[in-house]
Amino acid sequence: MKTLLRCSVALLPLLAGTGLTQAADLINSEPAPYSPPPADAKPWQGFYVGVLGGYFDTHVQGAPGNQSNASLGVYGGYNYQFDNNIVIGAEADYSYAFGDYKGLGYNLSSFGSVRGRIGYAFDRTLIYGTGGLAIADFSSDVPGPSPDLDTGWAAGAGVEYLFPNNISAKAEYLYMDIQDSLNDVGAPPGTTTTIQSLRIGMGVNF
Repeated sequence: MKTLLRCSVALLPLLAGTGLTQAADLINSEPAPYSPPPADAKPWQGFYVGVLGGYFDTHVQGAPGNQSNASLGVYGGYNYQFDNNIVIGAEADYSYAFGDYKGLGYNLSSFGSVRGRIGYAFDRTLIYGTGGLAIADFSSDVPGPSPDLDTGWAAGAGVEYLFPNNISAKAEYLYMDIQDSLNDVGAPPGTTTTIQSLRIGMGVNF
């Protein structure tokens, strides 16, 4: 028993020293550096909606003059982002067209498109090309039937930036070729209407 007590007494300074050393290490140790949460690896993926406005120029084959003015509309779509930063998606838009086509008797009243998009994301900057279906609607300045909705193809390109609060801004050029336009109100078969549109948009990404 005495031997056990002597051993215990002998170990007390060692244990006390070890405890003091560990306490000192805890006091003197520096806190681990702060690591921010990882950024979203695919910031472009998801649904989005927005508004757009810009300038357009319209020419009807065989008709003198043109219609050039402002446009205002809405757009929406969905993006899928691959691990290699390739982004694909689908987008639809429709815009009201201001102004008159002088001397034609018919004015472009609205236009839109349903398109696919493919691009490459440099972090929060997306550069893309786009193409698909174009839609145009004319109003009449003369008595008689109004033109029907006409369709064709659309192609273009743009650049878009995604802010950290999921607000996006883009600038886009779109060329539209509306084939067999105004045929229902007397235009010759094969009449083509071209629409060139330069617009900017502001959207919300979900």
